[in-house]
Amino acid sequence: MDDQLEFIGNLEVPQAEAWRRCRLPGATAADHCRVPGFPSVDGEPGCAAAVLDCMPQKLLRCRKLDMPCAGTEIAIRLGPANAAGWPTRVTVSQQGFGGVLPREILQVHWRQIAADFLLYLEREITVPGTAWGIALDADVKQTQTGLAITGAAERGLAGRCGLRTGDLLLTVGPVRVHDLAQLWTVLALLPADREVALGWARGTEWMEGASVP
Repeated sequence: MDDQLEFIGNLEVPQAEAWRRCRLPGATAADHCRVPGFPSVDGEPGCAAAVLDCMPQKLLRCRKLDMPCAGTEIAIRLGPANAAGWPTRVTVSQQGFGGVLPREILQVHWRQIAADFLLYLEREITVPGTAWGIALDADVKQTQTGLAITGAAERGLAGRCGLRTGDLLLTVGPVRVHDLAQLWTVLALLPADREVALGWARGTEWMEGASVP
């Protein structure tokens, strides 16, 4: 599918052990499980999923039951990385998003999900989900030089600072922002009760503005 996201990596973990870790421990029905690394709004580690297909130590295919991205399909495939049978190769994919988010945003989230999933398979450690900070209240598109504003709410932070469609966001506070992941990290670290300064380009003109979130 065009909206499929995929990650392939190697694990220094035996295939049987990696298979066991594909499901979080706990009391679940045979046809349901919780998949580590995938976000859920219910506050529990991993996400709730209905099992669609299961081939022990080889394939776990399931449907995500909770938000965000409920109804998407997750597939986990395990196998040897080479003829020697070591390390273990893991392929994890997710598809069926239906255009709910721009692909650029999905890819940023996907890198975080894949890292958290692989972390659990390697070390059986779960980490808290992304801490959401203040909202920019603007739609952005990543470019080679910065974040292009494709829409800004008039009463949102970006709009109050003066940004409008077509501007190129370049700085948040003292930080030069190049991509979406960096933008979200910076926003998550900013105090919600202090003025935020933004810097951007409008054509060939450098502009600045500030507002309290």
